[in-house]
Amino acid sequence: MSEKPITNEREVYDRINEYRKEQRTSALTSYDVYPFIETQSSDLHPDIVLRIIILGNVCAWGIYDTACQHFENYIQAFRHYQVFNI
Repeated sequence: MSEKPITNEREVYDRINEYRKEQRTSALTSYDVYPFIETQSSDLHPDIVLRIIILGNVCAWGIYDTACQHFENYIQAFRHYQVFNI
């Protein structure tokens, strides 16, 4: 269990990425949310963990800033083409 408390979203991203590497997988799923949370000492909301997993999978677990940019680009495209009612 990680003892250092999480203070921002970038740290959550980095820890989930480390967890992904430990699991030896290229992508995580919604089934990984609670197993990841159980490894952390900080209280994490499952929705935040799932959002970060989606964010990481979208950019193939690249750099956090790049992942955020890809995520924003996809959301804008979805809104433009009304793929989701976001």
